Amino acid sequence: MRTILLTALAASVLSATVLAAEGAPPEGFKALFNGKDFTGWQAKRGSPESEADRAKWLQHWKAEGGIVRFDGQGPNLWTSKTFKDFVLMLDWRFPKPGDSGVFIRGNSKSQINIWCNDMGSGEVWGYRTDGKQPEAVRKACTPLKKMDKPVGQWNTFVITMKGDRLTVELNGEVVIRNAQLPGVPPEGEIALQRHGNPIEFRNIYIKALPQAKTDDPVQAVIEAVEKSSIDRRIRLLAPEKARRLAELVRKAKPRLVVEGGTAIGYSGLWIARELKAAGRGKLITMEILPELAREAQANFKKAGLEDYITVKVGDARKMVKDIEGPIDFVFLDCHPPNYYPCFIGLEDRLRPGAVAVADNAGYGARGMADYTKHVRSKYNSHIEWFDINLPWSKRDAIEVTIIEPPKAKKE
Repeated sequence: MRTILLTALAASVLSATVLAAEGAPPEGFKALFNGKDFTGWQAKRGSPESEADRAKWLQHWKAEGGIVRFDGQGPNLWTSKTFKDFVLMLDWRFPKPGDSGVFIRGNSKSQINIWCNDMGSGEVWGYRTDGKQPEAVRKACTPLKKMDKPVGQWNTFVITMKGDRLTVELNGEVVIRNAQLPGVPPEGEIALQRHGNPIEFRNIYIKALPQAKTDDPVQAVIEAVEKSSIDRRIRLLAPEKARRLAELVRKAKPRLVVEGGTAIGYSGLWIARELKAAGRGKLITMEILPELAREAQANFKKAGLEDYITVKVGDARKMVKDIEGPIDFVFLDCHPPNYYPCFIGLEDRLRPGAVAVADNAGYGARGMADYTKHVRSKYNSHIEWFDINLPWSKRDAIEVTIIEPPKAKKE
């Protein structure tokens, strides 16, 4: 009988054959796939999807007899929930040679590859092929051995993610051992990757792990500022949106970020942490209330980020005109009616390809209507919705704009 050897963190020896037959998760684990339908899964990451959108991808992802069958033609399939530290178990097989993967922490860079390659599955493509990463990081993301079974047979992953460290077992053998993934988000969704070819999954189980202790002072300050903001009802960017903002900053690799609306520094902490991780960049953040600006500066210093942030006190609508460009990234989180004058005041210094993110695009839509009308008519701009968990709101959105002319429509 085939067995799955878990890591010491999972501390179990299980029969995959029995699990497949019974459809029950092992002790301490929860099923991510219930074997019957795609409850808890969606194709639109980070925001609700319409029934029409769901019907489209359900043509390609099928739940049949306890197995997820993908025909290769649809989108990636994401969990609707996010996860921090965990052990993830799943079986996979190719009906014919192909390529796929598992995204963890809501991030395609931290993809655990499933492929028919001499290197073997388990490889972390986004880090192994990143020439900016240290050699030790790239090497650790390369499989120690190839443990894939022949095409047509079931394979078993046991994926352990704790802090920024990843261990992957494939068919009972460790193929990635304690690899560091610098800059990996602390939390995010899990995805089954589409790569243009059929693949099947089953027995998808997850076990949450106690949070890893970290020497990163930024996370501790973020959590303290989040709690203080909620207790004092200082409106802040929700954690769900903050992770998306950090992801956009990480991808943009900006040298200059401008923020309107500092408050006590919650979003600034998320932005500056990405700048520090990249080893470059500056955030100029503006707050009209001196007492909040002083508190934000103290939080930035406590987090060790003061070298990456300049706090300006005053009316952002006026101060943006004096910021020297080029500007690579803009985050607007002040009073929604002020978004438009703030944006217009710096628009001429935006670098081509710059990113602008506006918070409160859901509940503040009416107040920022002039802003959204402007960016949607002139640039590539779209709204992203999030289910959030704040006392004053359970759902909100951000407007994400790329500062490039929209592509010409085909006749």
